[in-house]
Amino acid sequence: MDPEDFAGGPGTIDDYEGLPCYRPGSLPPEIEYTDDLLAVYGDAQYALGRLATLHRSVDNENLLIAPFVVREAAMSSQIEGTNVTVSDIIRHEVDSPPERAAADSRDVREAYNYVDAVRQGFARLSGSGGDGDSEGISVELICDLHEVLLSDVRGVDLNPGEFREVPVYIGSPDGSAEGARFVPASPDTVDLLMDQLVAYVNRGSYPPLIDVAITHYQFETIHPFQDGNGRLGRLLMMLQLYDAGLLPEPYLYLSAYFNRYRRQYLDYLLEVSRDGAWEQWITFVLNAIAEQAIDAYDCGVELQSLRDDYYSRFPNRPAVRDVIEYVFEEPYLTAPRAIDATGRSRQAVYDAIDALQGEGIVEEISGSERYRVYEAPAVLDIVGSP
Repeated sequence: MDPEDFAGGPGTIDDYEGLPCYRPGSLPPEIEYTDDLLAVYGDAQYALGRLATLHRSVDNENLLIAPFVVREAAMSSQIEGTNVTVSDIIRHEVDSPPERAAADSRDVREAYNYVDAVRQGFARLSGSGGDGDSEGISVELICDLHEVLLSDVRGVDLNPGEFREVPVYIGSPDGSAEGARFVPASPDTVDLLMDQLVAYVNRGSYPPLIDVAITHYQFETIHPFQDGNGRLGRLLMMLQLYDAGLLPEPYLYLSAYFNRYRRQYLDYLLEVSRDGAWEQWITFVLNAIAEQAIDAYDCGVELQSLRDDYYSRFPNRPAVRDVIEYVFEEPYLTAPRAIDATGRSRQAVYDAIDALQGEGIVEEISGSERYRVYEAPAVLDIVGSP
């Protein structure tokens, strides 16, 4: 990293044992409300508001929460270089799973850790995390979620849940400081910068959607952990939107957009540091929110419509309807797990699965006589293609 490349940016260069490290500038930056920025802000605000209406039209929130969280986990893991699919993550929940489509068990565990971290983060902000008290976004919460993300996966030996005490290098093909495209904040400043960032997250300065873009840049530029910063940074965006009252549940999977436009994502982050290109970066994030909110809304409507269609086929069979509900939460299912989830008798669940098979709603895929695994192809078609 050449320090001269960052002379026009909002930050400064710190020396760490002879290594130049970039310290982001203090928040808030000065943002000009151009017509273009206001237009995309309006689009994002509208799309997110419409997405929030899904929350009011379903009687079982897990109908949407379960597939949406899995979608985000799959996309977030793919950004990190895995081949994990939505199906891989869902199958992870099934005992004696069928052959996985594209990922080894380590990659699936990494993605499923993301599912766990999303659920824990939303639970703690809502006050349902165990002690009944809600909490704001804090350094403690950030570190705890980082520890969840890195549990038993790559990076587990890199001090999960603890801020780094060594420098890290971004975009270095050989892993060296000399080849790095960017060297984040000096380890000597990480604690202070994270305290300042969390204070800003809870105080804010601009409308929440703009502050989400600003603070995501700041988090990724600080790069407070040795590994897992990207996954955690994307999760924090959802938590901020929830904390601001703009997202009632984890319905928004921004990782799909960032994965699709990965090069622009990385370039625009760097251009803020080099040139102070805030409008370009904020516009990019607002476009991500708008596009993914539209996609999530359409997905939610499709899921509800499909569920209603399935219900209409069994108007007087409550046990079958209970299993249908479970199918949307777990599109790969087994009879024992469906019995536990629905509370229905063994015979009622087996009869329900037979009925769903007869309608083509589920298909047996394990080829086993004793331990059968079923999938719901129409549900997977909707959930599996963000």
